[in-house]
Amino acid sequence: MADDENNENATTADKIVANGVTTVKLTADAVAADKLTADSVTGQKITALAGTAGKDDSDVSASGVLDLRPPSESLKAELCRLGLEYSSTDVAGVESWRDYQRGVLATFDQTGANVTVTDVKTNLSATLALTELKSVTRIDTMTAAD
Repeated sequence: MADDENNENATTADKIVANGVTTVKLTADAVAADKLTADSVTGQKITALAGTAGKDDSDVSASGVLDLRPPSESLKAELCRLGLEYSSTDVAGVESWRDYQRGVLATFDQTGANVTVTDVKTNLSATLALTELKSVTRIDTMTAAD
């Protein structure tokens, strides 16, 4: 019971240790005091979580626009151009993009310099660098055969 009372009165600096995991309890007052406003964000660098960053220069512009598009000269921009969308990142850090309608899976290599594009129905694939991917105008698969 004493632990429950302590947890109810915890502040942002108080740590609660349960089963070897350390967590911090945030109170409504602490959250309200640190709440972001548009004015407090303008002009500050926005730092994305590891592996999810868009452009390195993703500053909020003076007009208040946050540009989350990938850099134009990137594998991600080319995958978007070809109609794929981000799907997931596995525990090893391998990022996957998909087009479910056409049955296309694209996975980045460990360096991020190449992407392997696969027809999920046939498991046929091609590994391409940025310059090669830029020249692709269409991806034909067995699922989307016209």
